[in-house]
Amino acid sequence: MEEKQTGSRGVPLESNATYSLEVFHATKSFNENEVLHDVNFNIKPGEVHGLVGQNGAGKSTLMKIINGVYTKDKGEIYVRGKLADYDSPKAASQYSIGMVFQEFSLIPSMTVAQNIFLSHEPRNGFFTDDAVANKKAAEIFEELEVLIDPHAPVETLPVGEQQIVEIAKALSRNASILIMDEPTASLTGNEIESLFTIIRKLKKEGISIIFVSHHLNEIMDICDRITVLRDGKIVLSDATNNLTIEQVIGEMVGKKLAEKEHEKKNIHLENPLFEVNNLSLENKYKNINLKLFQGEIVGIAGVMGSGRSEILKSIYGILKPDSGRFKIHGKTAAIKNPSDAIKAGIIYVPENRRNNGVILGQSLYMNILLPVWKRIRTAWLINDKQGRKIAGSFSEDLRIKATSIDQLMGHLSGGNQQKAVFAKCLAVEPTVMLLDDPTVGVDIGTKKEIANIIRMVAERGNGIILVSSEMEELLELCDRILILRQGEIVDELKDVKNVTEEFLLHIVQREGNSNKK
Repeated sequence: MEEKQTGSRGVPLESNATYSLEVFHATKSFNENEVLHDVNFNIKPGEVHGLVGQNGAGKSTLMKIINGVYTKDKGEIYVRGKLADYDSPKAASQYSIGMVFQEFSLIPSMTVAQNIFLSHEPRNGFFTDDAVANKKAAEIFEELEVLIDPHAPVETLPVGEQQIVEIAKALSRNASILIMDEPTASLTGNEIESLFTIIRKLKKEGISIIFVSHHLNEIMDICDRITVLRDGKIVLSDATNNLTIEQVIGEMVGKKLAEKEHEKKNIHLENPLFEVNNLSLENKYKNINLKLFQGEIVGIAGVMGSGRSEILKSIYGILKPDSGRFKIHGKTAAIKNPSDAIKAGIIYVPENRRNNGVILGQSLYMNILLPVWKRIRTAWLINDKQGRKIAGSFSEDLRIKATSIDQLMGHLSGGNQQKAVFAKCLAVEPTVMLLDDPTVGVDIGTKKEIANIIRMVAERGNGIILVSSEMEELLELCDRILILRQGEIVDELKDVKNVTEEFLLHIVQREGNSNKK
């Protein structure tokens, strides 16, 4: 019998199964919210298959089902032509499925080899055999044609090499189906090229790669096929050669006009409420200049990794910029930390509310009052009556659904947790609000409520800088939109009234700099 040809990692270059992975009729709901509906997806051996869609389209849910993080409500998965039944990432690895997450899962103080073989270390009796681990790690890097020292602590490596270590970690478990979730989000141009060289090499070895990214130019460059998800459904799947970036964008947004439920108000462009001058942070953003006027909502549109969140964190004092200054009401404001920002009248709503916005083990009452304890205490005693009045008032005004203000934050829904974050921020009585994807992960009803809160804050004469991954949200709420690309503001849309999601997304994805409009 003739032996089938394989790549150097033993992956069949030809197989009786046309596809290395097939997903049929995948459906998934969280509570009553269906996030995936009857999705069919497949990938061939040696294929790079791009998966794209706006935030909330269902990309992460589909990938987590394939990797075993989530269990599907309906549907079947076949690996190399055979039905695969698994319910955890460890079980998925038995089917040669591996995932490289956007947030690295590396332990900085451990060596490269120790990270690669973490939880499946080579053994010599009862003891871990570091020598064998180092040797095997070196062999993987040799196959990838990269020079990384297996003995080096991971914390000493640049981000691009840490990304390669993550890939090596998946390959150490003999993954032949590799999911890459936003793999270029934190990489420089040279590091992206190095990653693409490795991807092309893995492709030649017969490894299937699912490439998830918001960067459509990269998707068009590296992928053989592209699938577009919208509202939990597949709306397009075709060979990259048959598609244009305009077609992909059109299917992502559905070619809809953004809903304009509220007329934009007239902003008096005279004395800026807040100014950012020449703000720069190495490898994140540079020469950021913006003015924010009273009652204005200014949006920042950019793909993940463009520097949008880092700008907000620098204004709020979480990150320390290399250069730049801030002005409030025309006067220089020294902001070195969040306390300085709050004193200056600036407050920040973080993207990750569970990690950075709330304390889950504390009550709604405690969370709302966190930034204003000093204001409501006498000597060492907290004025509980005043505190309960403040917390109760915000809870009622923002329609936070809780049994009482004493209910633990961890027992509230995600949407109500996010409204609690807004309540906490509004208790400070801010002049400027920095919003980092404030509606991510909440249902459509809560999104509308939060949108109304944002409008209310602006109508009171405050200024808002809004970062959002959703083009529709930016168009519905903002008076102006700044386009951020690779850490630079390259466009300004001053009149967004007739701008479509499709046009805005196309501007965000466009290569090179543009003239400001």
